[in-house]
Amino acid sequence: MDKIAVAVDLGGTNIRVAAIDEQGNVRKKIKRPSLAKEGKEPVVRNLLSAIKEIYQAFTEKQIKGVGLGIAGAINMDKGIITQSPNFPGWEDYQIKGEIEAEFSQKIPVILENDANAAAMGERWKGAGIGINYLLCLTLGTGIGGGIIINGKLLHGADGMAGELGHITVAPDGPRCNCGNHGCLEALASATAIKREAIMALKNRPESELNSRCGGNVKAITAEMVYHSATSGDLVSLKVYQTMGKYLGIGIASLVNIFNPEMVIIGGGVSKAWDLFGPYTKKEVSKRALKPFLQRMKIVPAACGDDAGLLGAAYLIFNSTA
Repeated sequence: MDKIAVAVDLGGTNIRVAAIDEQGNVRKKIKRPSLAKEGKEPVVRNLLSAIKEIYQAFTEKQIKGVGLGIAGAINMDKGIITQSPNFPGWEDYQIKGEIEAEFSQKIPVILENDANAAAMGERWKGAGIGINYLLCLTLGTGIGGGIIINGKLLHGADGMAGELGHITVAPDGPRCNCGNHGCLEALASATAIKREAIMALKNRPESELNSRCGGNVKAITAEMVYHSATSGDLVSLKVYQTMGKYLGIGIASLVNIFNPEMVIIGGGVSKAWDLFGPYTKKEVSKRALKPFLQRMKIVPAACGDDAGLLGAAYLIFNSTA
């Protein structure tokens, strides 16, 4: 009888829950709005309902456990969300215990940072198969990170290691949401792409991007910048060039620290890899120590939106708890 992991990706917009078997096959998957703006109770109610729907589709003996990935700082030992950017007011929330109580302690629950889960998902079934030393950066509204050393996630003293988006790459750069200036997140995320495009349009009104947003620069999205760039718009292409350069500066420092075999670039922004990847690689080649570059590869992620779900499932199957 196949064992099944119930994998959860709890995001600010959607809750995604999947039944994944030990071979990494997605047997059933559902998506529901997370209702984050409505407060904690509606989110938790929706989350538990989605988990139950997957749980009830299989026999109790098949269910190995629930793996849940969520953005933010996680206390691994206590199963507590210390802080999450998607869910204000969830500080020190005992979500692991809430799920366990719903199932009368019948199944184990593992809580993990979503970027860590994505890193493990890519190592299990994506671009990092067979790689024991890898870094994974997820480029979205912000930048998350996962660090895998000798095949295992690096959690740090407080279980919160891997905030790769908050290394400083430009000390006098734009202010980051964390309060610092010049973080990688402030210069290479979807938020950064939007900001830089708006600034560039002030001097380049002829840009195709201007017509895409109907002359309202506040309406610009990273998606618009991407489509304008693929159409050859010089302003948008320059935005990706600059973003790729800063990403390369950040990765070079990480390569020098961790000496990985591979760096995987995931998240929604990674679909523009062909636009910024060459500039990223060029900067890494210029700044990282040469011995570290001999076999190190920088590649786009392969699992898409399923990376976090796959990683959460892998952690359940390989838990010693």
